Parts: sequence; C-alpha cells; structure tokens
Amino acid sequence: MKYENQPLVTVIVPVYKVEAYIGKCIESIQNQTYSHLQIILVNDASPDGSGAICDTYSESDPRITVIHHEVNMGLSCTRNDALDIAKGEFIVFVDSDDYINPTLVENCLRTAIDKEVDVVIFDISIVEHGTITPQSMDTAFFKDREAAYKAILEDKISCFVWNKFYKKHLWSSLRFQENTNFEDFLIMPDLFKQVESIYYLQKPLYYYNCENENSITSNLSAKNKYGFFCSFLYRQPLAAELGMPELVQYYRYRAIRNGVGCIGLNLVKPEISQEQVDYVMNYLRDEENAPDRPPIGGRNVVLLYAALHNQGLSKFYGHTKFALEQLKKKFK
Repeated sequence: MKYENQPLVTVIVPVYKVEAYIGKCIESIQNQTYSHLQIILVNDASPDGSGAICDTYSESDPRITVIHHEVNMGLSCTRNDALDIAKGEFIVFVDSDDYINPTLVENCLRTAIDKEVDVVIFDISIVEHGTITPQSMDTAFFKDREAAYKAILEDKISCFVWNKFYKKHLWSSLRFQENTNFEDFLIMPDLFKQVESIYYLQKPLYYYNCENENSITSNLSAKNKYGFFCSFLYRQPLAAELGMPELVQYYRYRAIRNGVGCIGLNLVKPEISQEQVDYVMNYLRDEENAPDRPPIGGRNVVLLYAALHNQGLSKFYGHTKFALEQLKKKFK
C-alpha cells in the first residue's frame, strides 16, 4: 500500500511459555504486506526457550525489539512495558500463541486513514483441533460510538485487546492494571470512553489459538477470577450512568460469583495479595447484607456464606474445582 509519510505501526507481543508457537506468531508479523513496523516482543521470564527464539529473530530483523524480564511480571506488565516504548502512530496487540493474516496491518491502516477513525475492530478466526472457524459480529453494534460503547459494556463486542487496531493517542494515559488477569475487560470501557469514531472491518484477520494449554484462558486460577471480579465491579457505575439498572444487577451477580470463586481457589493455590483478598471480602460482606442483592442462586448463596464464615468449606470448593479441572484436561 502507498500512503504519504508511511505511518509507523507498533505491534506488541507479550511472550511466556510459547516456544511451540512463537515462531509462527513472529513470522506472521514479519510477513505483513505493510512493512513499516515496530515489533516489540516482551519475554516475561519465560522458563522455556521462548526468549532465545525472540532473540534469534531480532538478530536478523532490525524492526524487532526484545525486552527480557528477569522475573515473571504478568501479562499486564509486559504490555505496559511495550506501551512505554511504542513509537508508532498506530498500535496493535498480538498474543504470542496466536498469529495474524498477512494483510492485517495494511487493511486496518487503510481503513483507519480512509474512514478517519480512532479504532478499527476486525473479525477473528478460532483455531482448534486443526479447524479454522471465522467469527463475526452484529453490525448494529457499530452504528455509532454510543452503540459501540454500550456493546463493549455488555460484552457484545469482545473486550479482548487483540482484535482492534488503535490510534496511539488512546493509550497516552492508559495502562493495564497489574497483578491480575483478564485485564482487557477492565481497560476496554476506559479506552472506549475516549473513542470518538469506530469502524467495523468485516474480515477475519486474527487467528486465535485455542490449543495452547499454558494460556491464561485455558487455566483455572484465583487471579483469573479476581480479574473478572474487578471488571464486573468496575462496570456497575458505568452501566448506571447509561440508565441500565438490569445490567447493574447482572454485574453485581457476576461480581459475587467470581468473588466467592476467587476466595475458594486462592485458599488452595494463593495467587493474589492480601490486599486483593480484603478487597474481595469487603465487597462480599456488603453484598451479603444488602437488601437489594440480586438473585444469585442457591449454590452461590452457600459459597458466599463459605467465603465469609467457613474457610474450610470454601477451601473444599477450591480443591473440588481444581480436581475437576484436571479431570477435564485428562480426558479432553
């Protein structure tokens, strides 16, 4: 493609325990039809050969910068470190076990410039058991900025950070919350509050790999539950601002459900700080006595009681969930 001044596009890739996938990921970025790229690979103290593989690619491609963490800092920190050195006028994120269509950057950049938009949202394809399945979204969610913001809050537009192409200025004052997972769900509402214009590009340009057993989404953890808890808690006042009381109640239900799960799992495999535990517990105490608490179902009523008043029962729940998860993986 030919555009005057050839805008630089920064591609950010967090790297952790992906030696079987990282080569394909990097090559899919290197082989883009639009080549004016800054490629930032952040090796988050990966215990396998992922970091060495990144270094090998950087030796032959001056567009690649590799950051090595000495200790594991988490996905949020890796992305934040990359954002701190990003020089591109546009930013796109790619997870290191996924890969992208050769025309992703060209298609998105052309669209962003021609349509004069802050964000281009594009379709993805799911890769599982050797099958590639394209996914699409309802075009009604993109009729204007307000519709898109509402759809983000309702999770009708995916909150994952990697199916979007951004103008860099949107990230000037935004960073991912650290020491938690599913940080995408927390940051997307804030980002879309700044967005003035959006375009939906109906092309599956991103290949999402469901086969990596080391990925965050493939593993049960207290940190995952905490990330969801925070995102549903944060969204409650945002939904209230839009005059959506039913959505507020739904987010309260989801916050309670993830909160009690977080406590039970953390008792078995501690992953979050005491400050974070206290944050969850204080919220659960408030909801236990709230006269307008939303219906949460009998199971969650028991787990709420267990989290607040019976640590042994809550821990039993955690052990049971981890055991079931192992069985599920064994017979998958």
